Amino acid sequence: LSRWPIGDVEHHDVSDHRFEQRGLLHVTVDWRGLTIHTIVAHFGLIHASRVRQAQRLGTYIRSEIPPQAPVVVAGDFNDWSERLDPVFALAGLTRSQPPEAGRGGGTRALRTFPSRMPLFSLDRVYTRGLRCSAMTVPRGPAWARMSDHLPLLVELEPV
Repeated sequence: LSRWPIGDVEHHDVSDHRFEQRGLLHVTVDWRGLTIHTIVAHFGLIHASRVRQAQRLGTYIRSEIPPQAPVVVAGDFNDWSERLDPVFALAGLTRSQPPEAGRGGGTRALRTFPSRMPLFSLDRVYTRGLRCSAMTVPRGPAWARMSDHLPLLVELEPV
């Protein structure tokens, strides 16, 4: 859901095998006169499959989205060991980090899974042409009842 006007919804299959059907949803969002390409994803449970799905996502971005257009890719990447960032970098995407992570704090991944006692940061936001100005994960019983993942809230601004 968006309070900003959205364009047509496109689905692109990135399934790696028949046991796990996976796809991308792509919509454009008109944000204050700027068209932002927004993609949501849910990657597979096997690392090699996730790498191939990330590569397919990169191919999709290069073929379907203009090179200078801002892009947001968000979702559950099931990347327990946090090894997909280099694959996304090849697609021109940067992982959103809280602003304080760039001030000598190193990577500060916010934990979102499982929602009742978050131990892992499986949910992420990657961008092109945008930067993260704030990042939070709301906590509490109400949020934990909604899903097995907590939401990752990211505020973005144009670069």
